[in-house]
Amino acid sequence: MVSAFVDMCSNVTANTIGGSPSNSTIQGSPTTSASVEISSHPSSIMPTTHKGAQSFNHPPIITSEFRPEYFLNKISNLALQCQAYSGNIKYYWYQNGRKVENQIQITANITSGYLRITNYTKDNFGVFYCVAENDYGASVSPFVKISEAVLDKFRNIRPLSMKSCEEYDHCKLECSYKPRCEPHDACQFEWTHGIGTQNTVSEDENIAIDLDGNLHFLNISKDFENKTYACGIWNEQTRTLNKGSSTKLFIEASTYGTSPRPVFHSNSRVHLGKHGVLQCLFSGTSMSEIKWKNKHGLSISTNNKYRTSQYGRILHVMNVTYNDEGSFTCETENNLAQTPYLNVTSPPVFPENGKSFLTTNFTIYSEEFIRLTCNAVSSPMENHPVVTHWMKNGSKITSFQDFSIQLLENNRVLKINRAVIEKVGGIQCVTENSEGIAVVNFLINYVGDNRILKGPFNLFYLAVLVFAIGVLVLIAFGFFNRKRCYQKFMPLYLVIRRRSTDNRENNYDNIAIQ
Repeated sequence: MVSAFVDMCSNVTANTIGGSPSNSTIQGSPTTSASVEISSHPSSIMPTTHKGAQSFNHPPIITSEFRPEYFLNKISNLALQCQAYSGNIKYYWYQNGRKVENQIQITANITSGYLRITNYTKDNFGVFYCVAENDYGASVSPFVKISEAVLDKFRNIRPLSMKSCEEYDHCKLECSYKPRCEPHDACQFEWTHGIGTQNTVSEDENIAIDLDGNLHFLNISKDFENKTYACGIWNEQTRTLNKGSSTKLFIEASTYGTSPRPVFHSNSRVHLGKHGVLQCLFSGTSMSEIKWKNKHGLSISTNNKYRTSQYGRILHVMNVTYNDEGSFTCETENNLAQTPYLNVTSPPVFPENGKSFLTTNFTIYSEEFIRLTCNAVSSPMENHPVVTHWMKNGSKITSFQDFSIQLLENNRVLKINRAVIEKVGGIQCVTENSEGIAVVNFLINYVGDNRILKGPFNLFYLAVLVFAIGVLVLIAFGFFNRKRCYQKFMPLYLVIRRRSTDNRENNYDNIAIQ
């Protein structure tokens, strides 16, 4: 996994929302995915705790979770609600970077946050996101792709072809010229025999359909001779079945069976957190149970993580993680083995919460600049994500000519100078790889020099300061009054003292020496 490094000074308090505890503080560690660096004097440090909408004057915090992609068919409608909290919020939906304008097929409600698509046209497909806005700025939702559920026709359908296999041997019929079928998890291969589509070929100990759609007779017999087979694809969402070319099968007689051998294994690709499927097929006259081992060579048993199906030929890996990526082993009692590979991938994710959507809020005081770092990571086998653009309150930043906002380090770092910080609100980083898009919201609460009024500890310091000032005022007042008193009564004191001295001298003159 690509390492994500974070630099963060101690003069900013940040809270992370979206998969991790909402009051957790970003401390700056090699595993933090989105970092904030503030240039400021240490006296501007102000601890803060997020306690709801009224304690932090930030843009809305979006709580909606969407699937990365939605598929529509002719009979389906779609309703997505963008939800957020903090203040009086207005919602705006964007399609391919342009604000959605209400039409017959598509509407966006500014108050409820609902995006509704009915009776769609091809103009309604694309990449969507929501902007939630209040008096302090705006936040951006996860990006959502809306596509059409489709099952195309088979290409290059040819006249009936012939296939000859040897009795007791492995026989494979290929599903050729497969059409596009979306969504992938709604598509299923089906083989039929005879005319039409009613006679479905069922899988059993001797018959298997591999993950590429090919039909395998693992130990074929004369029972399958002179039958016509055709590959088809069923799309569960569109409720349609398309059928390809037909093949007539002939079986050549044989008096000898063949030794068991590996005939197929899958290398599967699955998204993080989803359900992975691996498959192994072996041919031969004496079939035995298939056993599975993980990438560490340890035997796999059925539990919440693993289960098998189709006579042990398929291994299901539930809720995959990056630790599941690697070569698994399927083997028989005849010491035959294959090593299908499970590739775990995903859109960019933030290590803080393991998701493609992250919200971080923080409070700043008297800063010189802010340095925001967008460090999402890809899966181990993917290229590092590319930052496609930065946004300010939901609008793409297009100009960096005035040096108030600068892009650094291959667009991964955004530096905002002091002149525009108090007007920022929300900053968003949009980054993507071959598997999808990730978004982080940096929600900035700028309070200038009002930090003295924030927090219980600072109220204590304020009280101490007021008390100290009061004591100094009393001391100064006492000193001032004493001086005034001295100046007012000193002349009278001197007169009385002088008279007293004169009287004492007169008394001394009247003393007779006896």
